[in-house]
Amino acid sequence: MLRPFLIIGVGGSGGKTLRGLRHALELRLQKAGWTGGLPTAWQMLHIDTPVSQDGTDYVYPFLPPENYLGLVSSGASYETVYGSVVHGGRIAADVEADVRRQLPDASRVPVTVAKGAGQFRAVGRTVVLSKLGDVSAAARNAINRMTDANALGQLETLGEFLGAKPRAGVTPSPTVIVASSVAGGSGAGQYLDVIETVKEVAKSEDWAYNFFSLLFAPDVFDQVKGSAGIPSNALAAITETMSGFWTRDPSASTMELFRARGLQPSYGGARDRVGAAYPFIVGRQNSKVAFANQSEVYSAVSTSVSAWMTDDKVQGDLDEYAITNWTANVGANVLADNTRLMSQLDQTPPFSSIGFGRVTLGRERFLDYAGERFARSVVDQMLYAHMETDKLFKERTQTEWIEHRASQVIEGFIKESGLDEEREESNDVIDALRATTQLDALADELRNALLTKTSDRASLDKTGGLSASDWADRLLVFYSSNVGRYLEQDRGNRGVKLREWINTQPGVIIAAVERSIAQRGLAVTVELLSRLSRTVKAASDQLLNEAEQHRGWERRLSGLVNESLASAPNVDSIRPDNDALADAIDRAVQGFEWQSEASLRDSASQLLTEVRADFLEPLREMLAQSLDALRGHVKERTRADGRENDYDFWPERGSSTVPRKYEPAPNERLLVEHTAYPAEFDRLVLASSLESKTDNAMLDIMEQVLLGTPGDVEVESAEPWHLLDYRRTWVPSVTASIGERATDARRPKFAFANEPSDYVTRAKNWMLRPGTAFEAYIREDIRGYFDEDALGANEYKQRKDRFREQLQAALGSSEPLVKLNPSLLSEVHGKALGDGIRTVFSSIPFAVGTDLYDITKSVLAAQGLWDENVSPGWFKDAKVDSVEIFAMLGFPYQPIVMDSIMAPIAKSWMVESNSPESRAAFWKWKRARLLRESAPASPEVFDAMVRGWFAAKTLSLLAVQGNDAIRGPKIEIWDVARKRNAAFPHPLLHPDIALSNDFVGVVMESLTVALALCNADGSLAPLHAYHQLLDLGGTDRQLAPVLNDWIRNGVMPASAAHPQPERAGAAGDSWAVRKAAVLAFLADEKRHFETDVVEQDSVTSVYTYPVSWEIRGTVVKAIDDLVNCVSEMREERSGV
Repeated sequence: MLRPFLIIGVGGSGGKTLRGLRHALELRLQKAGWTGGLPTAWQMLHIDTPVSQDGTDYVYPFLPPENYLGLVSSGASYETVYGSVVHGGRIAADVEADVRRQLPDASRVPVTVAKGAGQFRAVGRTVVLSKLGDVSAAARNAINRMTDANALGQLETLGEFLGAKPRAGVTPSPTVIVASSVAGGSGAGQYLDVIETVKEVAKSEDWAYNFFSLLFAPDVFDQVKGSAGIPSNALAAITETMSGFWTRDPSASTMELFRARGLQPSYGGARDRVGAAYPFIVGRQNSKVAFANQSEVYSAVSTSVSAWMTDDKVQGDLDEYAITNWTANVGANVLADNTRLMSQLDQTPPFSSIGFGRVTLGRERFLDYAGERFARSVVDQMLYAHMETDKLFKERTQTEWIEHRASQVIEGFIKESGLDEEREESNDVIDALRATTQLDALADELRNALLTKTSDRASLDKTGGLSASDWADRLLVFYSSNVGRYLEQDRGNRGVKLREWINTQPGVIIAAVERSIAQRGLAVTVELLSRLSRTVKAASDQLLNEAEQHRGWERRLSGLVNESLASAPNVDSIRPDNDALADAIDRAVQGFEWQSEASLRDSASQLLTEVRADFLEPLREMLAQSLDALRGHVKERTRADGRENDYDFWPERGSSTVPRKYEPAPNERLLVEHTAYPAEFDRLVLASSLESKTDNAMLDIMEQVLLGTPGDVEVESAEPWHLLDYRRTWVPSVTASIGERATDARRPKFAFANEPSDYVTRAKNWMLRPGTAFEAYIREDIRGYFDEDALGANEYKQRKDRFREQLQAALGSSEPLVKLNPSLLSEVHGKALGDGIRTVFSSIPFAVGTDLYDITKSVLAAQGLWDENVSPGWFKDAKVDSVEIFAMLGFPYQPIVMDSIMAPIAKSWMVESNSPESRAAFWKWKRARLLRESAPASPEVFDAMVRGWFAAKTLSLLAVQGNDAIRGPKIEIWDVARKRNAAFPHPLLHPDIALSNDFVGVVMESLTVALALCNADGSLAPLHAYHQLLDLGGTDRQLAPVLNDWIRNGVMPASAAHPQPERAGAAGDSWAVRKAAVLAFLADEKRHFETDVVEQDSVTSVYTYPVSWEIRGTVVKAIDDLVNCVSEMREERSGV
């Protein structure tokens, strides 16, 4: 079964990664034929500082609003954010100063946090600390949705659809991935606290100890303008991540920051740490490929993570790698770590790296290309069809062309609309409203009644007749008394017809308008509607005249009846069977029909008035506005969400070139080159139409894309395929009765898609209809592509050869996306480039015994990747159009071997370290934690180094070689092994000239920059001074051999000077004297440290305190440890 995923993007880079991932997943699932959307068990959460999502330079759409958590409100200031962290009594008084010290001074930060952290990661951390409760709530909601039973059921259904193994009663654990940059302000300052908050929410779950993080290295941002703060942000983020990776028990102030927000994280266990269990560095390049810019990196990562999420085999293999890589493969006998920044007994280096490669048919990319080409074609058609043959307006102006095109087709458009009523021979509306059959029946009924009711034999004269005047009176009296009843029935029948017309006619009009838009464009259609409106008004006026004409005829009925009767041979006695009487009765019936027709025309006139005012005009106005809006969206520089408008770079209808954005990434190898897309598109267009020429076929399909394929209901939406959205039904007020008005009348509501991207979606839905040429091509899988029976021998060979070439290239380009320093890799870890790289494959869909299986095996074997016991398991029956490759470092490494991280930092430090001002700017608001939690050493190593400082000071092994006003003091320590001084970084990582009472703190903070200097130097030499501190620090229960030998024996290592006697006694003294001297010196050091550093004036700003104040507890304990160890020294006795 597929796994639930929680993907969290922190900061701008994290958000862009999520945007690319969502797009990649939608394409992957859409191409596979899944119509259920993204499963709920795949949750995405973007957390960033700004009020709303930013990153308009990235091509893919922003996430839905519910997936974004902005950490500050509109108009918020940093001062407000800072105050919400430290004020209000939330922070315990005993750690309040420590909390303040970690956060930038609110009185000095000018950053408008509503827009971001301003490339200051300490500002970014302050922001997230103020909203840990919101982060917790968002994470809890996402986790609840992800693990809901219905969500898991939906995910299982998707897994079965994609060919994943059934879960067999076991629900797989969720995978959590946090993506962020280490180089910016928001993400780099926030991702550690976000991870800890999410872990706190899920602390009862075993999977809370197995988070992955994807961290974008500073080289990803090489081409970003105004990126001066990137290297120093990265340095602080990396070192804090290192410290957290080795920390099981955060400081009291860190715990208080969480507690104050209602969170209760737990620490102290063997698996506890601050940050992710598996941090992966993602750079811009490896030894084979380099991405052009950060967007390419995000898209490559997104595509590969989408494969991770949709392939259960990849999920299992990556989990196995992570567990193995960070445990079994890291023991001291397997992986050396000569940085000595951690304990090799139970700790590992913190960072791995991952790379991606793929061999693919590229059908998702083609789907995007074809969708944009169709969309561009139909949008251009709607906007510019009237001027297609005269784009420069050499023959006519634009207005003239619109009027000319409208004049050519207006008569046909009027007929199509079902509103042709103006001309004498055209009666679309009254013919539709007339209940002809019922009217004829009523006329016959009236005719019979006139004869039978007026011809009673008893009332006739003796000859069986009546005079003309008597007949006239009788007929007219009966007519007058009874015609109203017949007219009422006629109105009822007409009302039925009227309702039928109202129900069906809007669809007829809309269909005509849609066809016109598809064929002639919006501008001409708007003009046609304007002309139709005028025609309808004329017809309405004409119908009123006709109604009055029919009433005039009816008013002459008495004379007409008398005239008919006067034609009888004997007007004094006209028998019932006389033709004159029949003519007179017909005249009376005709009077009824004239009244009916008059009423019919009244209704029709009123109806047309309302059609014009309440239907045609609103429709025309809406389309005119939509034309302006669509034209504006095509031409505007940015989209509504702020992203760059790339419409001009969408492929045009007849284009034979492919826009640059469809070029594959450097690590993506296509079996069908992207340059072939135009030809493939044209081939599929011809296969999808009955037209034999490409241009004609394209026009045919463009109309289908807009209007739907006749008789085709296989579209993604359950709704009928419409170009116009008829959102609210029109109900006119007209009724069949003159003077009466409907009480439920309402105006219609229309909508029209005026965003070009809407037509991309429409085009994709059209292409993916089952059983069509486009759908078969887009959903073709690799096995089908290599179907030998369907291919000629030459084509089959060409495809096999290309697969071999592209697989070889993809394997090479898939190596981890980090540039390693080979000399440092060897010196630090005893490894060479490529050692132990672990490769994971997605399902390879070739069966044993096939040509493609053998080709794949031979390529993998040639690369040293084939293992007879493992590799056959990579092959699996699967409907896939790509083989995804994940390559990971064989071992986690220290960051100093990674040029992707350290080279930009070292370069920046070399430039910025030359003056106090530039050093201050380099480190300003970058470090976001107290020193012991930000230094790149495990807590045990850090503490040992601090003990080593005071041991070295006791033994007079420290020296200050100069203290110029620009670069500050150069501090050195005697290197026992190398028999010379080893220097700490010079200048130190300190904005001012460090004072002597602050040396220990400043030197320990400068361990951070020593990492960068190692990279610049290509060796571990910049760490040698710290190694001496470590050697001299011993343990908290045992002195280092050098100090122990001096006290006991008065012996220093060869070539090392003797300590100053006032610190440690003299060589000629007894060991007890030396012991007493050392204890006295350490007591004095502690007293001075407490006076000069620990005891700070509460009125003084915490930001002016010495650096060493931050580690006051560590320093005091270090001195106490040394005192205890020295105090417990006893005269040696033989142990045997």
